[in-house]
Amino acid sequence: MTVTVLQKMGATPGFRALFETAQFLELPKNRIVIQEGETPGHLFLLLAGRLCVRHPGRHGHELLLAYFYPGDFFGEMCLFPGLETRSALVTSVSACTVLRIPYSDFVALCHRHPEVWLELAGQLAERLRSTNHRLAEMPVLHAADRVWSVIQDMSRRILPMVHGGKIIHITRKDLGRMAGCSRELAGMIVADFVREGRLRIRGRAIIVPNRYLEAA
Repeated sequence: MTVTVLQKMGATPGFRALFETAQFLELPKNRIVIQEGETPGHLFLLLAGRLCVRHPGRHGHELLLAYFYPGDFFGEMCLFPGLETRSALVTSVSACTVLRIPYSDFVALCHRHPEVWLELAGQLAERLRSTNHRLAEMPVLHAADRVWSVIQDMSRRILPMVHGGKIIHITRKDLGRMAGCSRELAGMIVADFVREGRLRIRGRAIIVPNRYLEAA
């Protein structure tokens, strides 16, 4: 999501009320925002920067579940009955600005402004759709197709067009984790895509050219 999305939120009475009620937090890079296993009490809304969601997984193999972008709610799962502890680790990938609001205040605000709840519900539905799609594809796709699918999914969520396409910030290690392959294999696949012209590299970032965004 982008500043445009946040401006649209700010034009909605419910989100104006949220911005007035919530606490603004400025966080540096690599700061833990949510710790797995802790007792929850707040919902968050990312305003600027990027966050990642990780889970320790079994046998010590850490899983990278998702990235959050400006306009994304997170920490919402413990709003629901039966979930009393945080289930994942959320850390800042860059310097971030987030809103933090107690669950009780958020529920009260949603009673007055149901459009805020509808936005949160829509985000949850989209994350579930994306996760189901990835899980369904993972066993049947080759590694290159899985890597491309992850890149497409990320480009769908990044609206600004820069450098003739969309720019994605992700390490080869994290790309491999999301695509279910090694860092080395993810790096080789990205290099192949660059040779084919499907991607460009700018520093440590990946750029998806405009002509490949229609299928993304």
